[in-house]
Amino acid sequence: MKKFIYALLFFFFISSNIIISPCMAESKILKRGFYKVEDLNLSLDATHTVQNNSFNERIYIFILDSTETPVQAIRIWPQSQKFNLFPLKAGYKIIITGDGELIIS
Repeated sequence: MKKFIYALLFFFFISSNIIISPCMAESKILKRGFYKVEDLNLSLDATHTVQNNSFNERIYIFILDSTETPVQAIRIWPQSQKFNLFPLKAGYKIIITGDGELIIS
């Protein structure tokens, strides 16, 4: 009977470790260019953050809606803090100018 209880506890312990998996947002590193939200596989209607990871270069980010009306524009300094973006919707476009690297998470 003791072996059965130990075996049951062992399998319960192993199965509880398998079920728990870390859940983190995938970060994307973007450079200068034009991007569609659908192409980046970003979650729609969710809050995303952006950060400039470069050491010397500034980045400008422009977000346009489906009718190409500006929704948000941010100038991000080198080694900046994280900035929140407005919730992105289908058809939105992102324009990035500057020589730095932008991290969207």
